[in-house]
Amino acid sequence: MLINVNMNGEERGNIKHYVMRSIDESQPHSIFFISDYAGFGAAETIRKILHEATLSGMLEKAGHGIYIKPKISRFGKVPVPLEKIAREIADRDKCEILPTGSTAANLIGLSTQVPMNLSYITTGSTRIIKIGDSKISFRHASPKNFAAKGKVIPLLIQGIKEIGEESMSGAEYEAIKRFIDKQQDPYLKEDLPLAPAWIQRIIKKLMQE
Repeated sequence: MLINVNMNGEERGNIKHYVMRSIDESQPHSIFFISDYAGFGAAETIRKILHEATLSGMLEKAGHGIYIKPKISRFGKVPVPLEKIAREIADRDKCEILPTGSTAANLIGLSTQVPMNLSYITTGSTRIIKIGDSKISFRHASPKNFAAKGKVIPLLIQGIKEIGEESMSGAEYEAIKRFIDKQQDPYLKEDLPLAPAWIQRIIKKLMQE
């Protein structure tokens, strides 16, 4: 996350106090990386401080080098959405990501089953991040996958590809239609030529209905 806490004079000689205060003043479900404090202290020093924060209950370690400030409701601990972690990782690494596979299909409404593992294509490096029993997969892809001005067409391309042309049925067409109507993307027509021809035909037909 972006650390917006100003370091006071006392904290310039006490990085631990600064890190702990930044955690304390953050919102629940804030995500912290060691790199958030780059320039304030050695990476190993920051790691030890964040580890100490987990021992005290201020943070939870979600994965390698990933720490989350817990959120508690009257029903108990609220899990942080994996999508939020994926976005924070992308922001940290200054790369773009796009849901793909079953992740994209679920977001469009082509699948009602919420995937335990998320998959993305990215302008960054290929890797798998383990978060508890779940995984976030990033696969490096060509920049042309991120050429669209809007967000709807890229997501439709990935989600419809997951279903496949031969498996499309009335239910899938209805789900795509609902998704398109709900999004109101002004770049829909402009971005459409970026889709494969068979996906273009599907979307054009639904836009005319």
